[in-house]
Amino acid sequence: MKTIRGKITVFFILCLLFIGILTGLYYKNTVDLRKKLITIENFDDVLNNILELRRYEKNFIYYHDLSSLKECTFYFSKIDKLCKKFKGDICRVGGKDAYISFSKNLMDYKNILEYNIKTLKNGGTDFKYTEIREKGKALVDFAQRLIQIKRHRIDEALGKSLIIPLLSMSFFLVFVLLIFQFVNHGILRPLSLLEKATEEVAKDTFKPITYPGNGEDEISRLIAGFNRMAQELESRQEQLLQSRKLASIGTFISGIAHELNNPLNNISLTAETLQIVCSEMNNPEINELLQDILSQAERASQVVKNLLEFSRREKPNLRNLSVPELIDNTLNLVKNQVMITGIEVVKNVPVGLPLIKGKKQNLEQAFLNIITNAIQAMPDGGCLTIQAQRDTRGYVRIDITDTGVGIDPSNMEHIFDPFFTTKEAGSGTGLGLSLVYRIIRNHGGYIEVKSKLNKGTTFSIYLPIARDEQQDVK
Repeated sequence: MKTIRGKITVFFILCLLFIGILTGLYYKNTVDLRKKLITIENFDDVLNNILELRRYEKNFIYYHDLSSLKECTFYFSKIDKLCKKFKGDICRVGGKDAYISFSKNLMDYKNILEYNIKTLKNGGTDFKYTEIREKGKALVDFAQRLIQIKRHRIDEALGKSLIIPLLSMSFFLVFVLLIFQFVNHGILRPLSLLEKATEEVAKDTFKPITYPGNGEDEISRLIAGFNRMAQELESRQEQLLQSRKLASIGTFISGIAHELNNPLNNISLTAETLQIVCSEMNNPEINELLQDILSQAERASQVVKNLLEFSRREKPNLRNLSVPELIDNTLNLVKNQVMITGIEVVKNVPVGLPLIKGKKQNLEQAFLNIITNAIQAMPDGGCLTIQAQRDTRGYVRIDITDTGVGIDPSNMEHIFDPFFTTKEAGSGTGLGLSLVYRIIRNHGGYIEVKSKLNKGTTFSIYLPIARDEQQDVK
Protein backbone atom coordinates (compact mmCIF):
# COMPACT_ATOMS: atom_id res chain seq x y z
CA MET A 1 0.00 0.00 0.00
CA LYS A 2 2.99 2.28 -0.51
CA THR A 3 2.12 3.37 -4.04
CA ILE A 4 -0.80 5.56 -5.10
CA ARG A 5 -2.12 2.74 -7.29
CA GLY A 6 -2.00 0.40 -4.30
CA LYS A 7 -3.80 2.89 -2.06
CA ILE A 8 -6.53 3.49 -4.65
CA THR A 9 -6.88 -0.25 -5.16
CA VAL A 10 -7.23 -0.81 -1.41
CA PHE A 11 -9.78 2.03 -1.18
CA PHE A 12 -11.93 0.54 -3.93
CA ILE A 13 -11.59 -2.97 -2.51
CA LEU A 14 -12.80 -1.68 0.86
CA CYS A 15 -15.61 0.15 -0.90
CA LEU A 16 -16.66 -2.96 -2.80
CA LEU A 17 -16.35 -5.03 0.38
CA PHE A 18 -18.55 -2.62 2.32
CA ILE A 19 -21.09 -2.50 -0.52
CA GLY A 20 -21.05 -6.30 -0.59
CA ILE A 21 -21.65 -6.44 3.18
CA LEU A 22 -24.51 -3.93 2.91
CA THR A 23 -25.98 -5.84 -0.01
CA GLY A 24 -25.71 -9.09 1.95
CA LEU A 25 -27.39 -7.51 4.99
CA TYR A 26 -30.12 -6.02 2.84
CA TYR A 27 -30.71 -9.34 1.10
CA LYS A 28 -30.77 -11.17 4.44
CA ASN A 29 -33.23 -8.67 5.93
CA THR A 30 -35.43 -8.94 2.84
CA VAL A 31 -35.45 -12.74 3.01
CA ASP A 32 -36.14 -12.65 6.76
CA LEU A 33 -38.92 -10.14 6.23
CA ARG A 34 -40.45 -12.34 3.55
CA LYS A 35 -40.34 -15.32 5.91
CA LYS A 36 -41.92 -13.22 8.66
CA LEU A 37 -44.70 -12.12 6.34
CA ILE A 38 -45.35 -15.73 5.33
CA THR A 39 -45.34 -16.73 9.02
CA ILE A 40 -47.78 -13.99 9.98
CA GLU A 41 -50.04 -15.08 7.12
CA ASN A 42 -49.95 -18.62 8.54
CA PHE A 43 -50.76 -17.27 12.00
CA ASP A 44 -53.62 -15.24 10.48
CA ASP A 45 -54.88 -18.45 8.89
CA VAL A 46 -54.80 -20.18 12.30
CA LEU A 47 -56.57 -17.22 13.92
CA ASN A 48 -59.24 -17.09 11.20
CA ASN A 49 -59.97 -20.79 11.63
CA ILE A 50 -60.17 -20.33 15.40
CA LEU A 51 -62.60 -17.43 14.91
CA GLU A 52 -64.72 -19.59 12.58
CA LEU A 53 -64.64 -22.30 15.22
CA ARG A 54 -65.85 -19.81 17.82
CA ARG A 55 -68.59 -18.58 15.51
CA TYR A 56 -70.08 -22.06 15.14
CA GLU A 57 -69.49 -22.56 18.84
CA LYS A 58 -71.80 -19.58 19.54
CA ASN A 59 -74.47 -20.95 17.15
CA PHE A 60 -74.42 -24.15 19.11
CA ILE A 61 -74.64 -22.36 22.47
CA TYR A 62 -77.52 -20.13 21.43
CA TYR A 63 -79.40 -22.39 19.03
CA HIS A 64 -78.33 -25.92 20.01
CA ASP A 65 -77.75 -26.66 16.37
CA LEU A 66 -76.11 -30.05 15.84
CA SER A 67 -74.80 -28.98 12.42
CA SER A 68 -72.88 -26.16 14.14
CA LEU A 69 -71.10 -28.74 16.28
CA LYS A 70 -70.18 -30.63 13.13
CA GLU A 71 -68.70 -27.42 11.68
CA CYS A 72 -66.82 -26.96 14.95
CA THR A 73 -65.39 -30.43 14.55
CA PHE A 74 -64.33 -29.60 10.98
CA TYR A 75 -62.56 -26.36 11.93
CA PHE A 76 -61.01 -27.97 14.98
CA SER A 77 -59.47 -30.63 12.76
CA LYS A 78 -58.19 -27.92 10.42
CA ILE A 79 -56.72 -25.92 13.32
CA ASP A 80 -55.05 -29.02 14.70
CA LYS A 81 -53.37 -29.74 11.35
CA LEU A 82 -52.21 -26.12 10.98
CA CYS A 83 -50.75 -26.09 14.50
CA LYS A 84 -48.79 -29.26 13.85
CA LYS A 85 -47.64 -27.89 10.50
CA PHE A 86 -46.48 -24.58 11.96
CA LYS A 87 -45.17 -25.98 15.22
CA GLY A 88 -41.64 -24.70 14.54
CA ASP A 89 -42.80 -21.14 13.83
CA ILE A 90 -45.10 -21.17 16.86
CA CYS A 91 -42.32 -22.38 19.16
CA ARG A 92 -39.86 -19.82 17.73
CA VAL A 93 -42.29 -16.91 18.17
CA GLY A 94 -44.29 -17.79 21.26
CA GLY A 95 -41.90 -20.18 22.91
CA LYS A 96 -42.01 -23.92 23.50
CA ASP A 97 -43.91 -23.63 26.79
CA ALA A 98 -46.55 -21.44 25.17
CA TYR A 99 -46.97 -24.02 22.39
CA ILE A 100 -47.44 -26.81 24.95
CA SER A 101 -50.04 -24.71 26.79
CA PHE A 102 -51.80 -23.95 23.50
CA SER A 103 -51.82 -27.65 22.55
CA LYS A 104 -53.29 -28.52 25.97
CA ASN A 105 -56.03 -25.91 25.59
CA LEU A 106 -56.74 -27.21 22.10
CA MET A 107 -57.09 -30.79 23.39
CA ASP A 108 -59.26 -29.61 26.27
CA TYR A 109 -61.43 -27.74 23.79
CA LYS A 110 -61.72 -30.93 21.72
CA ASN A 111 -62.74 -32.96 24.74
CA ILE A 112 -65.36 -30.41 25.77
CA LEU A 113 -66.63 -30.22 22.19
CA GLU A 114 -67.00 -34.02 22.01
CA TYR A 115 -68.75 -34.01 25.39
CA ASN A 116 -71.27 -31.40 24.18
CA ILE A 117 -71.92 -33.34 20.94
CA LYS A 118 -72.53 -36.53 22.90
CA THR A 119 -74.81 -34.73 25.37
CA LEU A 120 -76.81 -33.20 22.51
CA LYS A 121 -77.24 -36.56 20.78
CA ASN A 122 -78.44 -38.18 24.02
CA GLY A 123 -80.99 -35.43 24.53
CA GLY A 124 -79.31 -34.12 27.64
CA THR A 125 -79.08 -30.51 28.72
CA ASP A 126 -75.89 -30.52 30.82
CA PHE A 127 -73.71 -28.63 28.31
CA LYS A 128 -70.34 -27.15 29.26
CA TYR A 129 -70.85 -23.64 27.95
CA THR A 130 -68.47 -21.85 30.31
CA GLU A 131 -65.57 -24.25 29.85
CA ILE A 132 -65.79 -24.23 26.04
CA ARG A 133 -65.94 -20.40 26.02
CA GLU A 134 -62.85 -20.12 28.25
CA LYS A 135 -60.87 -22.57 26.17
CA GLY A 136 -62.00 -20.91 22.94
CA LYS A 137 -61.02 -17.51 24.30
CA ALA A 138 -57.57 -18.88 25.31
CA LEU A 139 -57.08 -20.19 21.78
CA VAL A 140 -58.01 -16.81 20.27
CA ASP A 141 -55.78 -14.90 22.70
CA PHE A 142 -52.81 -17.13 21.93
CA ALA A 143 -53.23 -16.73 18.17
CA GLN A 144 -53.60 -12.96 18.49
CA ARG A 145 -50.51 -12.80 20.72
CA LEU A 146 -48.51 -14.72 18.10
CA ILE A 147 -49.61 -12.27 15.42
CA GLN A 148 -48.82 -9.30 17.65
CA ILE A 149 -45.31 -10.60 18.41
CA LYS A 150 -44.68 -11.32 14.77
CA ARG A 151 -45.85 -7.86 13.71
CA HIS A 152 -43.53 -6.31 16.27
CA ARG A 153 -40.62 -8.29 14.85
CA ILE A 154 -41.58 -7.24 11.32
CA ASP A 155 -41.52 -3.61 12.46
CA GLU A 156 -38.03 -4.16 13.90
CA ALA A 157 -36.87 -5.77 10.64
CA LEU A 158 -38.25 -2.84 8.65
CA GLY A 159 -36.43 -0.46 10.99
CA LYS A 160 -33.16 -2.30 10.40
CA SER A 161 -33.77 -2.23 6.66
CA LEU A 162 -34.17 1.54 6.84
CA ILE A 163 -30.77 1.83 8.60
CA ILE A 164 -28.96 0.21 5.66
CA PRO A 165 -29.51 3.15 3.23
CA LEU A 166 -28.39 5.55 5.97
CA LEU A 167 -25.24 3.48 6.53
CA SER A 168 -24.64 3.42 2.79
CA MET A 169 -24.95 7.18 2.55
CA SER A 170 -22.69 7.69 5.58
CA PHE A 171 -20.07 5.35 4.16
CA PHE A 172 -20.26 7.07 0.79
CA LEU A 173 -19.71 10.49 2.40
CA VAL A 174 -16.78 9.20 4.46
CA PHE A 175 -15.31 7.53 1.39
CA VAL A 176 -15.64 10.73 -0.66
CA LEU A 177 -13.95 12.73 2.13
CA LEU A 178 -11.10 10.23 2.33
CA ILE A 179 -10.65 10.28 -1.44
CA PHE A 180 -10.72 14.09 -1.45
CA GLN A 181 -8.15 14.27 1.35
CA PHE A 182 -5.96 11.69 -0.35
CA VAL A 183 -6.15 13.45 -3.73
CA ASN A 184 -5.50 16.83 -2.09
CA HIS A 185 -2.54 15.77 0.07
CA GLY A 186 -1.17 12.95 -2.08
CA ILE A 187 -1.59 14.37 -5.58
CA LEU A 188 -2.73 18.02 -5.83
CA ARG A 189 -0.33 19.45 -3.25
CA PRO A 190 2.75 17.71 -4.71
CA LEU A 191 1.66 18.78 -8.20
CA SER A 192 1.42 22.34 -6.91
CA LEU A 193 4.99 22.03 -5.62
CA LEU A 194 6.05 20.71 -9.01
CA GLU A 195 4.30 23.60 -10.74
CA LYS A 196 6.11 26.17 -8.58
CA ALA A 197 9.43 24.37 -9.01
CA THR A 198 8.92 24.30 -12.79
CA GLU A 199 8.34 28.05 -12.77
CA GLU A 200 11.56 28.47 -10.81
CA VAL A 201 13.40 26.30 -13.33
CA ALA A 202 12.11 28.57 -16.09
CA LYS A 203 13.80 31.42 -14.17
CA ASP A 204 17.10 29.47 -14.07
CA THR A 205 16.63 28.67 -10.38
CA PHE A 206 17.32 25.00 -9.77
CA LYS A 207 16.09 24.25 -6.27
CA PRO A 208 15.22 20.69 -5.26
CA ILE A 209 11.70 20.00 -3.98
CA THR A 210 11.42 18.99 -0.35
CA TYR A 211 8.62 16.42 -0.15
CA PRO A 212 8.01 14.26 2.95
CA GLY A 213 6.92 11.19 1.00
CA ASN A 214 7.84 7.56 1.60
CA GLY A 215 9.96 7.55 -1.55
CA GLU A 216 8.13 4.56 -3.04
CA ASP A 217 4.88 5.98 -4.41
CA GLU A 218 4.52 7.46 -7.88
CA ILE A 219 4.47 11.09 -6.69
CA SER A 220 7.64 10.61 -4.63
CA ARG A 221 9.37 8.99 -7.59
CA LEU A 222 8.15 11.82 -9.84
CA ILE A 223 9.52 14.47 -7.46
CA ALA A 224 12.78 12.54 -7.08
CA GLY A 225 13.02 12.41 -10.88
CA PHE A 226 12.31 16.14 -11.07
CA ASN A 227 15.04 16.82 -8.49
CA ARG A 228 17.49 14.74 -10.51
CA MET A 229 16.42 16.61 -13.64
CA ALA A 230 16.92 19.95 -11.85
CA GLN A 231 20.38 18.90 -10.72
CA GLU A 232 21.21 17.73 -14.24
CA LEU A 233 19.90 21.00 -15.69
CA GLU A 234 21.98 22.94 -13.21
CA SER A 235 25.00 20.88 -14.17
CA ARG A 236 24.27 21.33 -17.88
CA GLN A 237 23.75 25.04 -17.26
CA GLU A 238 27.21 25.21 -15.73
CA GLN A 239 28.59 23.23 -18.65
CA LEU A 240 26.81 25.55 -21.08
CA LEU A 241 28.26 28.59 -19.34
CA GLN A 242 31.66 26.91 -19.40
CA SER A 243 31.27 26.18 -23.11
CA ARG A 244 30.18 29.75 -23.83
CA LYS A 245 33.06 31.07 -21.78
CA LEU A 246 35.48 28.81 -23.60
CA ALA A 247 33.98 29.82 -26.94
CA SER A 248 34.37 33.51 -26.10
CA ILE A 249 37.88 32.97 -24.86
CA GLY A 250 38.62 30.85 -27.92
CA THR A 251 37.49 33.62 -30.26
CA PHE A 252 39.59 36.14 -28.38
CA ILE A 253 42.59 33.80 -28.24
CA SER A 254 42.35 32.97 -31.94
CA GLY A 255 42.66 36.62 -32.87
CA ILE A 256 45.60 37.16 -30.55
CA ALA A 257 47.34 33.96 -31.69
CA HIS A 258 47.08 34.94 -35.35
CA GLU A 259 48.43 38.40 -34.54
CA LEU A 260 51.35 36.91 -32.59
CA ASN A 261 52.17 34.19 -35.09
CA ASN A 262 53.56 36.48 -37.80
CA PRO A 263 55.89 38.48 -35.49
CA LEU A 264 57.17 35.25 -33.95
CA ASN A 265 57.91 33.83 -37.39
CA ASN A 266 59.76 37.04 -38.28
CA ILE A 267 61.73 36.87 -35.04
CA SER A 268 62.68 33.23 -35.73
CA LEU A 269 63.73 33.99 -39.34
CA THR A 270 65.73 37.04 -38.28
CA ALA A 271 67.44 35.11 -35.48
CA GLU A 272 68.28 32.24 -37.83
CA THR A 273 69.70 34.72 -40.40
CA LEU A 274 71.81 36.44 -37.74
CA GLN A 275 73.02 33.07 -36.52
CA ILE A 276 74.19 32.18 -40.05
CA VAL A 277 75.86 35.58 -40.51
CA CYS A 278 77.51 35.52 -37.09
CA SER A 279 78.66 31.94 -37.34
CA GLU A 280 81.75 33.16 -39.21
CA MET A 281 82.57 35.62 -36.42
CA ASN A 282 83.26 32.70 -34.11
CA ASN A 283 81.77 34.53 -31.10
CA PRO A 284 80.21 32.00 -28.69
CA GLU A 285 78.41 34.62 -26.63
CA ILE A 286 76.51 35.96 -29.65
CA ASN A 287 75.70 32.43 -30.81
CA GLU A 288 74.39 31.58 -27.36
CA LEU A 289 72.18 34.66 -27.30
CA LEU A 290 70.81 33.90 -30.74
CA GLN A 291 70.17 30.27 -29.75
CA ASP A 292 68.31 31.51 -26.68
CA ILE A 293 66.20 33.81 -28.90
CA LEU A 294 65.36 30.87 -31.21
CA SER A 295 64.50 28.64 -28.26
CA GLN A 296 62.17 31.18 -26.72
CA ALA A 297 60.62 31.95 -30.11
CA GLU A 298 59.99 28.23 -30.59
CA ARG A 299 58.44 28.04 -27.15
CA ALA A 300 56.22 31.03 -27.92
CA SER A 301 55.25 29.45 -31.25
CA GLN A 302 54.25 26.26 -29.43
CA VAL A 303 52.09 28.32 -27.06
CA VAL A 304 50.49 30.04 -30.07
CA LYS A 305 49.95 26.62 -31.66
CA ASN A 306 48.21 25.39 -28.50
CA LEU A 307 46.11 28.54 -28.45
CA LEU A 308 45.03 27.98 -32.04
CA GLU A 309 44.27 24.33 -31.31
CA PHE A 310 42.23 25.38 -28.27
CA SER A 311 40.26 27.97 -30.23
CA ARG A 312 39.21 25.60 -33.02
CA ARG A 313 35.47 24.96 -33.10
CA GLU A 314 35.10 22.64 -36.06
CA LYS A 315 34.31 19.00 -35.45
CA PRO A 316 37.31 16.73 -35.95
CA ASN A 317 37.25 14.17 -38.75
CA LEU A 318 36.47 11.04 -36.74
CA ARG A 319 37.21 7.44 -37.58
CA ASN A 320 37.14 4.12 -35.73
CA LEU A 321 39.98 3.87 -33.23
CA SER A 322 41.26 1.20 -30.85
CA VAL A 323 41.57 2.37 -27.25
CA PRO A 324 44.43 -0.04 -26.37
CA GLU A 325 46.40 1.22 -29.40
CA LEU A 326 45.84 4.88 -28.42
CA ILE A 327 47.07 4.25 -24.88
CA ASP A 328 50.09 2.25 -26.04
CA ASN A 329 51.09 5.02 -28.47
CA THR A 330 50.75 7.64 -25.74
CA LEU A 331 52.80 5.62 -23.24
CA ASN A 332 55.55 5.23 -25.86
CA LEU A 333 55.84 9.02 -26.03
CA VAL A 334 56.52 9.32 -22.26
CA LYS A 335 58.44 6.11 -21.59
CA ASN A 336 61.70 8.00 -21.13
CA GLN A 337 60.15 10.35 -18.57
CA VAL A 338 58.66 7.37 -16.76
CA MET A 339 62.02 5.63 -16.62
CA ILE A 340 63.85 8.73 -15.39
CA THR A 341 61.37 9.46 -12.59
CA GLY A 342 61.14 5.79 -11.55
CA ILE A 343 57.34 5.64 -11.89
CA GLU A 344 55.67 2.24 -12.03
CA VAL A 345 53.07 1.94 -14.79
CA VAL A 346 50.15 -0.46 -14.26
CA LYS A 347 48.06 -0.97 -17.37
CA ASN A 348 44.73 -2.83 -17.33
CA VAL A 349 43.30 -2.32 -20.80
CA PRO A 350 41.42 -5.32 -22.29
CA VAL A 351 42.14 -6.05 -25.93
CA GLY A 352 38.48 -6.74 -26.74
CA LEU A 353 37.21 -3.24 -25.97
CA PRO A 354 34.77 -1.84 -28.55
CA LEU A 355 36.05 0.74 -31.02
CA ILE A 356 35.44 4.44 -30.52
CA LYS A 357 35.00 7.29 -32.98
CA GLY A 358 37.76 9.85 -32.78
CA LYS A 359 40.74 11.70 -34.18
CA LYS A 360 43.90 9.84 -33.27
CA GLN A 361 46.19 12.86 -32.96
CA ASN A 362 43.80 14.83 -30.74
CA LEU A 363 43.01 11.93 -28.40
CA GLU A 364 46.69 11.03 -28.03
CA GLN A 365 47.35 14.67 -27.20
CA ALA A 366 44.58 14.61 -24.53
CA PHE A 367 45.95 11.40 -22.97
CA LEU A 368 49.50 12.79 -23.17
CA ASN A 369 48.55 15.98 -21.33
CA ILE A 370 46.88 14.06 -18.50
CA ILE A 371 49.71 11.50 -18.20
CA THR A 372 52.33 14.29 -18.28
CA ASN A 373 50.51 16.09 -15.45
CA ALA A 374 50.40 12.81 -13.52
CA ILE A 375 54.16 12.31 -13.97
CA GLN A 376 54.84 15.88 -12.83
CA ALA A 377 52.64 15.26 -9.74
CA MET A 378 54.96 12.38 -8.74
CA PRO A 379 58.48 13.90 -8.78
CA ASP A 380 59.74 11.30 -6.29
CA GLY A 381 58.19 8.35 -8.11
CA GLY A 382 54.91 6.58 -7.63
CA CYS A 383 52.40 4.47 -9.49
CA LEU A 384 50.58 5.40 -12.67
CA THR A 385 47.53 3.19 -13.29
CA ILE A 386 45.63 3.17 -16.58
CA GLN A 387 42.42 1.17 -16.79
CA ALA A 388 39.79 0.93 -19.50
CA GLN A 389 36.40 -0.74 -19.52
CA ARG A 390 33.06 -0.64 -21.27
CA ASP A 391 30.47 1.56 -19.56
CA THR A 392 26.84 0.42 -19.50
CA ARG A 393 25.65 3.73 -21.00
CA GLY A 394 27.39 3.27 -24.37
CA TYR A 395 30.80 4.69 -23.49
CA VAL A 396 34.33 3.40 -23.08
CA ARG A 397 35.69 4.62 -19.76
CA ILE A 398 39.45 5.29 -19.39
CA ASP A 399 40.73 5.91 -15.85
CA ILE A 400 44.19 7.49 -15.44
CA THR A 401 45.21 7.39 -11.77
CA ASP A 402 48.37 8.70 -10.10
CA THR A 403 49.63 8.57 -6.51
CA GLY A 404 50.88 12.14 -6.58
CA VAL A 405 50.25 15.24 -4.50
CA GLY A 406 46.60 15.54 -5.52
CA ILE A 407 44.53 18.65 -6.27
CA ASP A 408 43.43 21.12 -3.64
CA PRO A 409 39.58 21.05 -3.34
CA SER A 410 39.48 24.83 -3.80
CA ASN A 411 41.09 24.42 -7.24
CA MET A 412 38.89 21.55 -8.49
CA GLU A 413 36.29 23.75 -10.16
CA HIS A 414 38.95 25.75 -12.02
CA ILE A 415 41.26 23.05 -13.36
CA PHE A 416 39.64 23.11 -16.81
CA ASP A 417 39.67 26.92 -17.06
CA PRO A 418 42.02 28.31 -19.70
CA PHE A 419 45.33 29.67 -18.33
CA PHE A 420 44.63 28.30 -14.85
CA THR A 421 47.69 26.55 -13.46
CA THR A 422 49.13 25.67 -10.06
CA LYS A 423 52.65 25.42 -11.43
CA GLU A 424 55.33 28.02 -10.88
CA ALA A 425 55.54 30.98 -13.24
CA GLY A 426 57.15 29.96 -16.51
CA SER A 427 56.53 26.25 -15.93
CA GLY A 428 53.16 26.00 -17.66
CA THR A 429 50.63 27.91 -19.73
CA GLY A 430 47.47 26.50 -18.10
CA LEU A 431 46.12 25.31 -21.45
CA GLY A 432 46.75 21.57 -21.02
CA LEU A 433 43.60 20.49 -19.18
CA SER A 434 41.39 23.07 -20.91
CA LEU A 435 42.60 21.63 -24.21
CA VAL A 436 41.85 18.10 -22.93
CA TYR A 437 38.36 19.23 -21.94
CA ARG A 438 37.75 20.72 -25.40
CA ILE A 439 39.04 17.61 -27.22
CA ILE A 440 36.89 15.19 -25.17
CA ARG A 441 33.79 17.38 -25.59
CA ASN A 442 34.36 17.61 -29.35
CA HIS A 443 34.41 13.82 -29.44
CA GLY A 444 30.97 13.64 -27.74
CA GLY A 445 32.38 12.49 -24.41
CA TYR A 446 32.94 13.96 -20.98
CA ILE A 447 35.54 13.88 -18.24
CA GLU A 448 35.36 13.50 -14.45
CA VAL A 449 38.00 14.15 -11.79
CA LYS A 450 38.44 12.77 -8.29
CA SER A 451 41.37 13.78 -6.12
CA LYS A 452 42.62 13.69 -2.53
CA LEU A 453 45.54 15.71 -1.26
CA ASN A 454 48.71 13.62 -0.87
CA LYS A 455 46.75 10.56 -2.06
CA GLY A 456 46.48 11.01 -5.78
CA THR A 457 44.16 11.96 -8.62
CA THR A 458 41.96 10.02 -11.04
CA PHE A 459 40.85 11.40 -14.40
CA SER A 460 37.94 9.39 -15.84
CA ILE A 461 37.44 9.94 -19.57
CA TYR A 462 34.19 8.73 -21.22
CA LEU A 463 34.26 8.36 -25.01
CA PRO A 464 31.20 7.14 -26.98
CA ILE A 465 31.37 3.75 -28.64
CA ALA A 466 31.24 3.76 -32.45
CA ARG A 467 27.71 3.36 -33.77
CA ASP A 468 28.47 0.25 -35.81
CA GLU A 469 29.82 -1.35 -32.62
CA GLN A 470 26.60 -0.52 -30.76
CA GLN A 471 24.49 -1.98 -33.60
CA ASP A 472 26.53 -5.20 -33.49
CA VAL A 473 25.82 -5.51 -29.79
CA LYS A 474 22.11 -4.96 -30.41
